[in-house]
Amino acid sequence: MKKDKGRYFSIAMGLLLLVGCSSEQQITPSEPVCLRSTDKSRIMEITEDVLTRMNFVIEKYDVEAGFVRTKPLRAGQVFEFWRSDNAAPDAWAEANLHSIRRTAQLNISEESGVVCTTCQVEIERLSLPEREITGMSWLAGMFTDSDQTQQRLTLNPEQQEGMAWLDLGPDPALERKILVLIEKKFTELEGPR
Repeated sequence: MKKDKGRYFSIAMGLLLLVGCSSEQQITPSEPVCLRSTDKSRIMEITEDVLTRMNFVIEKYDVEAGFVRTKPLRAGQVFEFWRSDNAAPDAWAEANLHSIRRTAQLNISEESGVVCTTCQVEIERLSLPEREITGMSWLAGMFTDSDQTQQRLTLNPEQQEGMAWLDLGPDPALERKILVLIEKKFTELEGPR
């Protein structure tokens, strides 16, 4: 029985590593979604609904400019099965290994009865500076002053200055997912495009 658990654990870790290594694939930008509609504000409402259902919080919403930007959203973890912001296996693996957040930005333009929506999702990873170990007795409390009920991250002032969100580039899988959900919602409400 113990051999089987070890074998399953080894296979799971190997798959997780392979999934993490697959992020070296060629990144292709998402194609815009163009819908036959004369009402740009209706597409904006659908866009807002799709983003809020994905747990994004709208930071800027400008109907005249056709612009929607969200606040950064912390990536869902393995136990948050209801979250839908990890659109690809490598994104899921990375979100469970690092502190990741994503920001979505959508541009909606109207031209001769066709409304086109483009999406850009930027990924950032939290980088914490290392803390110097001054002795073995300090090792346990190196980053956290936790108790049984709550975990706390404590940083000294030098570490707080060195803390930064590193730009990891776009997330084309999530961009495509958002655009597909917008198109699907529009089709449900207005009929085929």
